[in-house]
Amino acid sequence: MLRENRRTHMRLCTLVAIAAAAAAHAEYREAPVAGAGTISGKITFNGRHPIVKTVQVTKDPRVCGSTREEDSWEVAADGGVKNVVVYLTDIQAGKKFDTAAQPVLDQKGCHYVPHVQVVAVHATLQVKSGDPILHNVHSFLNGTTVINFAMPPRPGLILSKKLDKPGGQQLKCDVHSFMRGGIFVADNPYFAITGADGTFTIDGVPPGTYTIATWHEEGGPLSDTVTVPQSGSIVWNGKIR
Repeated sequence: MLRENRRTHMRLCTLVAIAAAAAAHAEYREAPVAGAGTISGKITFNGRHPIVKTVQVTKDPRVCGSTREEDSWEVAADGGVKNVVVYLTDIQAGKKFDTAAQPVLDQKGCHYVPHVQVVAVHATLQVKSGDPILHNVHSFLNGTTVINFAMPPRPGLILSKKLDKPGGQQLKCDVHSFMRGGIFVADNPYFAITGADGTFTIDGVPPGTYTIATWHEEGGPLSDTVTVPQSGSIVWNGKIR
């Protein structure tokens, strides 16, 4: 019985060691990049343009305005979609992770500023409000609450939250339901946010084959395989809705 217990203990220790090694291996690391390439492209809306609804504001109209257009979808005339996060999911090493250690989320005129941002995993988000009214910052990752801050109109108030789980979080205000936005927590620096015309560029990519994916606060995700040539560039386009 004692031998069996020892064997069981050793097996458990081995499994724990393997799991720890796998976790350590998955952690992104900075490394020199030889023959870096570039991925660029455009994300467009698949189908007819979404109908932009006008919201009648009944709560705090003196700050928020009496009406508000929903801004979850921003689509250009030719279909280009703004604020789509395009990223590589399975890259383990490469360029420096050059993002703020303490990114800021502000609230101005009942808008999230920025509307969508990408932060590094383990960064500490600084949440503040420039509005003289009560807000409640609430974010969800796959339906689970990550941030839930009541923000009273107190000058200089900053609340912080460390973001340790990668992925896209939908933002909403529980006081003003029309306030929407997003935060994407990235575990590597190979990402871009599409501009007003739907275009993006990811540079400094080591040559190789990767999985490219998208996240949008309302649109469905895309996933595909791309191969970046030595010192070359490729174009990858996608359609979401």
